[in-house]
Amino acid sequence: MESVSRRAVLKAAGGLAAASTGAWWLSGCAPAFNTGAKKTINFWAFSDTRIFWQKKAWDLYKQLKKPDFEMNWLIFPYQQMHDKILITSQAGSGGPDIADIEIGQFSRYIKGDTIFVDLKPKLEAMGVLDKLFKPSATDPWTWKGKIYGMGNELNTCLMAYRFDLLEKANIKVPFETWDDFIEAGKKYHQDTGKYLIEQPYSDAGYWWVMTLQQGGGYFGQSGQPTVNAAPAIKTATYMQQAIKDGWSTPRPLSASYNAQVDSGVFATILGPSWNFSGFTQENAPHTKGKWHLQPLPYWTPGSGSRTATWGGTGVSVLKTSQSVEEAMDFVTFEHTTPQALLYDFDERQVWPTFKPALDDPRLSQPLEFFDNQKVGELIKEVSPEINTWYNSPYWPETVDATIRVGLSPTILQPGTVTAEQAMNNAQHEALSIISFETA
Repeated sequence: MESVSRRAVLKAAGGLAAASTGAWWLSGCAPAFNTGAKKTINFWAFSDTRIFWQKKAWDLYKQLKKPDFEMNWLIFPYQQMHDKILITSQAGSGGPDIADIEIGQFSRYIKGDTIFVDLKPKLEAMGVLDKLFKPSATDPWTWKGKIYGMGNELNTCLMAYRFDLLEKANIKVPFETWDDFIEAGKKYHQDTGKYLIEQPYSDAGYWWVMTLQQGGGYFGQSGQPTVNAAPAIKTATYMQQAIKDGWSTPRPLSASYNAQVDSGVFATILGPSWNFSGFTQENAPHTKGKWHLQPLPYWTPGSGSRTATWGGTGVSVLKTSQSVEEAMDFVTFEHTTPQALLYDFDERQVWPTFKPALDDPRLSQPLEFFDNQKVGELIKEVSPEINTWYNSPYWPETVDATIRVGLSPTILQPGTVTAEQAMNNAQHEALSIISFETA
């Protein structure tokens, strides 16, 4: 993932402004909306599906709180929206009051002066901070103890497995530990020629899930990279050894991977609901009713976490807003009101980060795709085990180094570099890039 320096973006903004002096988002002159005497709050987003539940939450907010302002929803292409937010925040006007901020983009806005409002004091005053699953609700948008955004997507990670294939191969499930999983993987490949799981090398998703499960991650509390810490190396070593032992294989290209999941070449998937449910139902429809879910296997028998969180989009309030208090009130309302959050579950099967909302019986109904398993009960059981993690202004640089210098050689060149060497190289690369950027 390439980072875009603030200087480069501002330089680009100057060129855009020269080419298009009438662009309202650069000039600060927003379009006129006929809303009568009420002022208008602008909400910027990059996805229709994310806006669906928030519009319904706005309708509920209006019904319950009768605000003296209106909401205007604007949707841009993903990269364009995130770029415009940075440009307009530096210009001091012309941007949104509220914006959806994807987890991988957040770091761009905390290099130097943070452009978002700290939501922590309001959440504390409301008495709701401890009612949130913070690793998914606030950790991704937290820096130096301040909360600059809120996420509604719990993204509790589980292991999905093809119970029909594993039962046929006499593989005992669920898997208690990762050592059990490894032994089952060896037997399954020997008996069937297929794989329990593949090892991604062009993204860090599986590495991230298993590393966070151990309490590790990309960064320490100060924002410095920690991709060569013990949990990170342990995960990379497991991935590399699986390749060396022949019971796992590097992940094939996207289209081939989707086809092989659908045909049963790979029998397990890791991740949150958007991966084990959304991805699987979209790309492997023939597998309906053949999956079960379990917590992630323990690294140490009977001890530690059995889950993690992965991905997400948060909602932030801009400091340049002329309606900060109103904007904060709506953002905190939609993320701490069960009825509002359940709109997204109804639309996208997204489990919420607000703990009281998980008590709704709709979230624990049997799901046909998973052989009528009550997935919500499992998510509710393990979600308190998600470990705290830390973001940093250097997210893109560190993620890029982790993938390019760490995981790719670990998986693709297991005979030429050890996992520990590769992750040490990734740590050095990340620190070198950060040092260059801050020099």
